[in-house]
Amino acid sequence: MKHQRNYLVTGATGFMGPHLIQRLQARGQHCRCIVRDPAKADLAPSPTLEIVKADITKPETLRGIADGIDYLLHLATLGHMNNFTVRPHEFETVNVQGAENIMQAALTAGVSKIVHCSSVAAMGICPENPADETTACRPHHPYGQSKLRAEKRVQSLVATRGLPAVIVRFSMVYGPGDGRDMLKLARLTQKGLFPKIGNRPKLTPLIHVQDAINGLELALDHGRVGEIYLLTNAQSEPFDRLRHLMQQAMGIKRFPIYVPQWLALVLAGVAEKMWGLAGAAPPVTRKNIESTLSDRVFSIAKAQKELGFAPKIEPAAGISQTIDWYRQHGWI
Repeated sequence: MKHQRNYLVTGATGFMGPHLIQRLQARGQHCRCIVRDPAKADLAPSPTLEIVKADITKPETLRGIADGIDYLLHLATLGHMNNFTVRPHEFETVNVQGAENIMQAALTAGVSKIVHCSSVAAMGICPENPADETTACRPHHPYGQSKLRAEKRVQSLVATRGLPAVIVRFSMVYGPGDGRDMLKLARLTQKGLFPKIGNRPKLTPLIHVQDAINGLELALDHGRVGEIYLLTNAQSEPFDRLRHLMQQAMGIKRFPIYVPQWLALVLAGVAEKMWGLAGAAPPVTRKNIESTLSDRVFSIAKAQKELGFAPKIEPAAGISQTIDWYRQHGWI
């Protein structure tokens, strides 16, 4: 049996957090989980699970939070790029300042190793194909801009304070329990409303949550301090294939609605205005469409070589599993 380690996990009530905690507990590791509202923490009670009420945006709640902790896994983040109702300053407060606050707490406590979870959104739409960790970042949305600023804060603390942090950038993470993009696409597919936009391949990077967690753990064990690692599947998927795989998993076959690229952008702009007037998040935005229309391909050569990272769950199996989970839980 491995020696028990003490982990501090942020983002414990998000999508990836519960999967990670379940993995760590299955291995007999102790998890201290930061939550803003313990009453909303749907985590199974366990002698190795410690729920602590705190808020990464409020440094006063983080005093002593990392005492006795070996490793910090910082997953907490605000707003996927679909979250149209989040204002730029809110991204800054949570994603940038919140990251610095928890890193400072880890420094004070002398935590041995940290993995800071970022996103390929920090890179934006890259002209390189494939892009890698050396590619210049041009984030396309306030969310991605905040993730890049958070990375720079972490790297600054590595350089100036010796913060023992590694940064990982995930592509779209999906799997059972994902209530974000994959669920939206599944519901559109079920209604026959998942459109075919333009005729380009629209290569889309994604990774199953279990492969993502494997990558995170490998970064913790083998990642070099101060380095960035891209974690995604080796191959990006044509966007239209995602529709096909979802239809296959649902046992349906429908011809998609064809929408020219220019019309999709116009309709997204109209949706932004209409839903914006109601103070709600639109089903799609121009930036979503612009990102979707791009071929986004990322090299995982560095993670393969230095971490031993090797995604195992193919999209066909992963999407089928996710659709089954949605059905079992009444989400579709």
